Amino acid sequence: MTELPEVMKAVVYHGPFDVQVEDRATPKIEKPDDAIVKVQFSGLCGTDLHAYRGHINGPVNTILGHEFLGEIVAKGDQVTKFKIGDKVLSSFTIQCGHCWYCRNGYSGQCNETNTFGKIGLDGGQAEYVRIPNAEKTLLNLPQNEEGQPEIDASVYVMMADIFITGYYGVKKIMDFLKISSARNVSPQNFKDVSILQIGAGPVGLCGLRVLKYFGFEKVVVVDSVPARLAEAKRLGAFETINFETDPDALNKFIQSELDNIGFDAVLEVVGASAALRTAYESVRRNGFISSLGMGHEPLPFNGLECYLKNVNISFGRCHGWSLFEEALEIFEKVKNDFVHFIDYKAKLIDAKQAFDLFDKHKVNKVVFDLTQGPGQP
Repeated sequence: MTELPEVMKAVVYHGPFDVQVEDRATPKIEKPDDAIVKVQFSGLCGTDLHAYRGHINGPVNTILGHEFLGEIVAKGDQVTKFKIGDKVLSSFTIQCGHCWYCRNGYSGQCNETNTFGKIGLDGGQAEYVRIPNAEKTLLNLPQNEEGQPEIDASVYVMMADIFITGYYGVKKIMDFLKISSARNVSPQNFKDVSILQIGAGPVGLCGLRVLKYFGFEKVVVVDSVPARLAEAKRLGAFETINFETDPDALNKFIQSELDNIGFDAVLEVVGASAALRTAYESVRRNGFISSLGMGHEPLPFNGLECYLKNVNISFGRCHGWSLFEEALEIFEKVKNDFVHFIDYKAKLIDAKQAFDLFDKHKVNKVVFDLTQGPGQP
């Protein structure tokens, strides 16, 4: 075990629009399957904003952050898969690995699951973080392939949550199309499928890149932030629509390009009631809505509406651990497209400013860089 300091810096949630950088006790091994990770890079995720904005009850007095990677500096006796000094990437959730849900690919519903930075589990926007059930939560950070240009390891922060969540949303669409489509859709003709994507934040852009990876061509992306829409266009969106500056554009596209039938599938990445209503109105009858957004409002449609339209819809958070390795395999092939995606690196001590900039859509993706320490006030 490495000698650890008694006190560390950490970003702590105190209420809406109130995050503070505080001195906290450095975590210690509590159970034999724990590990302690010295954080090198930690991300600020869009789901952090739900509590930050007061839309949901936040984890008061809890260290935030569920996207992080770093180095193992201590481990319990039952942790044999890793050694001290290993560079590791964490899943955004913890899970037991042996309950019915974990065994059947639904780790997001594990009997013992929790998300880092939520109530009951301190997160990784800190110098150190305790990892419960480390062997079912951590993976070794991939090594740069020989002959390939060096890539900043901070890009792997995206794999902790946002890329794998985007992959999850796309996988559900693919599973539905392959099983349920009367047109016998297969990966060879995904180019004929029409996809509406609502939301072009970090998760949405990752989802778009996965859609393009699998060969979907007609992907229309809707958002209201010009910089996000420009990035969506760069990543291959068939068309981008700003719903604030051109509120009729989506309906016009459905009428002119889709024979007024609607989209085969919708990837909804916002969670707001208005976004879900747009998804419902835009999907064709018997179509599929893959909703990734963390909903915190009443559903904008009722059972009868869904019945009459034969709408198929899937909600819920990503089963991150269950899908980690297959998503990472894809990420390794497309990660160069995200090298410049992280447009704001901050010291941990500057967390208040980073949250404010991210909340106001002034930056695309925030990563706290702790490789040189937390910074000075």
